[in-house]
Amino acid sequence: MAPKIYQKPPLTLSQQADLLISRGLSGVSKDTLIEFLSRVSYYRLRGYTYPYQDNTLPHSPFISGFSWDYVKKDYAFDSELRNLVMDALSHIEVAVRSQLEYQLSIAHGSRWYEDPSLCYNSKIFSDNLNELKKHWNRSREVFKSHYETDYDTSVSPPAWMIFETTTFGTISKIYSNLRNNLSAKAEIAKYFGFSKSSTKVLVSWFQHLNLVRNICAHHSRLFTRSFIVRPMIPTSPPTKWINSIPSQDRVYFTICIILRLLDTCNPGHDFRAKLKTLMQTIRPEQMPSLGFPTNWKEQSLFAD
Repeated sequence: MAPKIYQKPPLTLSQQADLLISRGLSGVSKDTLIEFLSRVSYYRLRGYTYPYQDNTLPHSPFISGFSWDYVKKDYAFDSELRNLVMDALSHIEVAVRSQLEYQLSIAHGSRWYEDPSLCYNSKIFSDNLNELKKHWNRSREVFKSHYETDYDTSVSPPAWMIFETTTFGTISKIYSNLRNNLSAKAEIAKYFGFSKSSTKVLVSWFQHLNLVRNICAHHSRLFTRSFIVRPMIPTSPPTKWINSIPSQDRVYFTICIILRLLDTCNPGHDFRAKLKTLMQTIRPEQMPSLGFPTNWKEQSLFAD
């Protein structure tokens, strides 16, 4: 049987607003909806209206008692959460990048990233190297122009240049593929408070945070998302951690990871305080969908 062809026609903003109102969305005028839909697409908004609709029935009517105010507040909360997370991830990414550049260059030279003997998988090594050089070639950084003007370009740039032009995703893949017997890999783990035997956990954290970063960068829904790439739970919990993790695929665990890494690489951060302020704007019954336990503020990780 051939797959169905999507045949729903495009709707004008007026038609989109009429559709939402006809399905029972209350507490908002058509003009306000049209203005909102002109800057936030109907399809994107569906991720925020979905919890307030009976999706088991045809046309997914809105459930009685839920109005536009709920949807609007959820959208605003998610936007603030993404901004908060994205800012925190920028500090973590810079720290990971810096540690990779420094530790490996000191131990294995300025062009260590071209040495396949440092890695487990030669195919992954080759793919990562190609990606690294592709990002370098696309870069318009001033230091890249300076290198190409003043130095022999038949020789690759040093790690501390080329890694500044690549993505967090490439960085996490390169770190993951490094052999575990490398002291430099262990030193990076140590910087972030992990033992050599726990490096796999740190790798999974980096991979998960890269996914979260991409979600935030594309302004996609974050707060009630179930993540595909799930980070590992530390077998040896840090001193300042949490008693239990309700779910590895919810944003609460992501936030715990961010806090744990920020405390190491940016100890003067205000993420903890800003998070507590933001969480006051969400309804208590929504907390489970984010993975937050009722006693989350009592966990040592969240203590001021």
